[in-house]
Amino acid sequence: MKQGVSLVFFSLSMIACISSQSQTPSVELKHFVLNSVEDVRATTGVSFDRQTSSDGKGSIRVDAAEPMIVPLFEVTDVAIENAVLIYQASLQSQKLDGKAFLEMWVRVPGKGEFFSRGLDRPITGTTSWMTIATPFFLQAGQKPDLIRLNLVVQ
Repeated sequence: MKQGVSLVFFSLSMIACISSQSQTPSVELKHFVLNSVEDVRATTGVSFDRQTSSDGKGSIRVDAAEPMIVPLFEVTDVAIENAVLIYQASLQSQKLDGKAFLEMWVRVPGKGEFFSRGLDRPITGTTSWMTIATPFFLQAGQKPDLIRLNLVVQ
């Protein structure tokens, strides 16, 4: 059970997915402007914080008193295969009793849903702004029709 209040802040510079093939430069597929919580999928525990920011424009604040998965965004308009998807965000934490990391779920029609978690670089305690990323490797013929972007707080 968590004790106290945990805070995680997302910056406006959150880049959701980047496609990268070995001979092709990286391409930003989706960029989420974080100037409110209007487009965020989570309905509880999130708010917009105008004062805390990595770029001076505000951030999404997550208040977690216990472990939770925070659904952030869904991407459905991506036509890509044989690439590396990278879910990237700037994160900051205050008094996080546990850890927080990025989670990406990718649905491939006829194959199922698969995930990638940024367990190699979680944030914990009190941290300044850090850019965190988690990759997902798509092979030839794997064309996702849904990508879910979450934050996990444990």
